[in-house]
Parts: sequence; structure tokens; C-alpha cells
Amino acid sequence: MDIVLDIGNSAVKGALFAQGGELERAFRLDLTPASASRADWQQALRDAVTPTPERAGVSSVVPAAAEHARAALREGWGLTDAFAVRADAKDVHLPFKLGYRTPATLGADRLAAAAAAWLRYGKDNDPGKDHDSRAARSVVALDAGTALTYEVVRADAEGGGVYEGGAIAPGPALLRRTLASDAAQLPSVPLGALPPSPIGSSTQNALQSGLLYGLIDSADGMIRRLADALPDAPVVVATGGWSYFLREHLPDRIPQHAPHLVLRGVHALMRLNERGSAGERERG
Repeated sequence: MDIVLDIGNSAVKGALFAQGGELERAFRLDLTPASASRADWQQALRDAVTPTPERAGVSSVVPAAAEHARAALREGWGLTDAFAVRADAKDVHLPFKLGYRTPATLGADRLAAAAAAWLRYGKDNDPGKDHDSRAARSVVALDAGTALTYEVVRADAEGGGVYEGGAIAPGPALLRRTLASDAAQLPSVPLGALPPSPIGSSTQNALQSGLLYGLIDSADGMIRRLADALPDAPVVVATGGWSYFLREHLPDRIPQHAPHLVLRGVHALMRLNERGSAGERERG
């Protein structure tokens, strides 16, 4: 059994994978990454994970939390060589070439999402065909959470992929907090269903309209712009807490949904590097 962790700024997601690569169970750890101690990590992992995992992979945007997690994996289960997702490590194999100009600043979660999207929907976009006749397609992975991150992998003429980069924008909850903290007369409003009209008849409705219709239009426009910059029509796959909402309102723009895309990407990268595959890694 393999365990993978995706450590964000406000939450920790995890999953257990069978040796064959199937996702057995996804979970969340009951702790706050930035403030949790090593003992907190050990307790949270013991409470959430059975049976004892044999291998581990970690994606983190919080360096101190990553160190605590790796220590807890080592001290709790003897996992001394947990794989760390990094774009700037020379010995890490990737399933595509790297065209990003600043790999040291590329978030591990972004890299994992791009890898999973490319491997499932781009490189192997038609699993029913023989490998030699399968045509690769470019992919756009949208992670819709606190931020909206778009990852773009371009399919090249030889059937390989090139991670080009993407775009980052604030999500609706982040925008709501900013408005409530920086504008004295604007309250924090609940976010859920769309208001019946984009014309808000109250301050609360006006804020909900701007945040939620704005989310839809932002994703719609950005996906279109990214697709226009690619040589082929990309496969768009969404993940993250707001992905359900976006797919409901943009079904034609977002045909694929993968709720555990980042976790799958961490596991795919871990397996790729354990096999010593000849995955390429190039800086543009």
C-alpha cells in the first residue's frame, strides 16, 4: 500500500493506493499545516491511515509542514525515503518536458496536477486504441480552490508533452475575504447557489452575483484563451472544491472532472521515479 499527501496552506489531503496503482481511499487530516507540530502529524496519520503503508509520496507548498510530515512518516512507519514532488530537482523524472522558465518557483501541487492530467487525458487520451495509433492531445488542468490554477501541457509533434505553465487567479472565497477585510461597508456573504439574477437587488445579492457569476465568467474566458494559445483543442479537466460548481455551469467548456487529480499526480510521479523511467526533464 502506498500513501500520498498533498499539503496545502490550509488543509492536508491524502490517499492510499494499491500496488497496482488503484486509488483505494482518499482522506483529509484533521490538522492545520502551518501550525501543526510533529506530534500532531504523527497522531493525525495514525488516526487516518490503516493498514501500514509501504511507500510514501509528498506534495507540499508549506516547507516546514513537509518536514514534519516526512518525519512522522519516518518515525511512525519507518518510511525513510518518502518521495518529494519538486520541479527543480535534477534527479526527478517527469512525464513531459519542462518548458517553465522558473522551475524553482513552480508549486508541487501544480506540477502534480499537470502530470496526472497529461498521463490520463493527454498522453493516453484514448485508452481503447493501440498505443502506436493513439494521438496525444494537449491538456488544461484547472484546480478550483482557494486559488484558480490552470496548468497547460502542450502535445508536441512527436506525441510527447511540454509543460508550458499556466495561470493563477484568486478563487471566490479569497475574493470574499479580501472584500470583507478591505472594504468597511461590505459584509462577508455566504457562497452557494447562484443568485436568481446577475443584477443583485441587495448588497448581499450583489456580492454573491459578482463572486459567483464572476467565477464562471473568469474560468470560461481563461480556458478559452489558453485553448486559443495551443496548436490543438485541449482536454480540460477540473479538480478542487469549486470544480463541481464550475462543471455544472460550464459543462461544454469542462468535459472532465477528477476530484483527486493532485493526489493521483503525486502517486504517478512517485511510481515513475521509483521505476527509474526515462521520463524527460528539460528547461526551456
